[in-house]
Amino acid sequence: MTLTRFATHQSRAVYLVTALLAVAGLVSAFSLPSSIYPPLEFPRIVAVGQAGTTPAQSMMLTVTRPIEQAIMGVPGIRRVRSRTFRGSTQIAAQFESSTDMVVALQQAQDRVAEIRGSLPSELDLTIDRLTPAAFPIFGLNLTGGLSSADLHDEAFYVIRPALARVDGVGRVEVQSSDTREIEVIVDPAKLTASGVTVDDVAAALKGQNLLAPVGHYPENGIQHLVLASGLWTSAKQIGDTPVIVKNGATVRVSDLAAVAAGSPDRLSLVAGKGGTACQFGATFDIV
Repeated sequence: MTLTRFATHQSRAVYLVTALLAVAGLVSAFSLPSSIYPPLEFPRIVAVGQAGTTPAQSMMLTVTRPIEQAIMGVPGIRRVRSRTFRGSTQIAAQFESSTDMVVALQQAQDRVAEIRGSLPSELDLTIDRLTPAAFPIFGLNLTGGLSSADLHDEAFYVIRPALARVDGVGRVEVQSSDTREIEVIVDPAKLTASGVTVDDVAAALKGQNLLAPVGHYPENGIQHLVLASGLWTSAKQIGDTPVIVKNGATVRVSDLAAVAAGSPDRLSLVAGKGGTACQFGATFDIV
């Protein structure tokens, strides 16, 4: 019996099967999950550390190797690779494909947390899984007649929060050639004459720019906390910071150094069609 003859004699059964398949297809079309990226899971964890302008060899000895040794103890690890530059290191840990990466990430973070006290205090360290959501899928350049540092402030403090509140936005990163900072440039001759070291100046600055609780008091059934603020509001206040008292006279930062607005050493350059620019990179939640 040919297929055509079978379909002719069993037409009702053929219609019924066709209708059932069509209904199943419609149900599946509305019930299947969808996302911007396929639901992939990379068995990889990446640790990125930033430590200013620390030389590459020092980064290798004090940051890269200790973190490598800590991550190597996580179960399921296959290999660890790293790249170290001046003031920066990137450590990639590859795991077995069957590894639960959520648990592996927690264990890696715990292992690194155990040695965090031995790492440089100025180290900015991020440890995260490598997922499709980690890749920016939306880019935006901000240009204008402002300096690179001013563009960064406008982008980071004004535009970034607005973008982060948009439905579906997961993370917004801002990159700029420069960021704002106040530089204290000491004069070696003045330091020698005053018998003060750079560490003394740094300690004085660190000890003054504080916000600390000093007490509390009750009022109308509410406990109020009293704060004492020593936070600076201008560059002049930084210059007025006392360093030591010598022969009855107070030696201040302005007596030893020049205080001026500046920016960190430029390690990257962000530019657009209009010249200096600030760049946004946004990722979206996978749903």
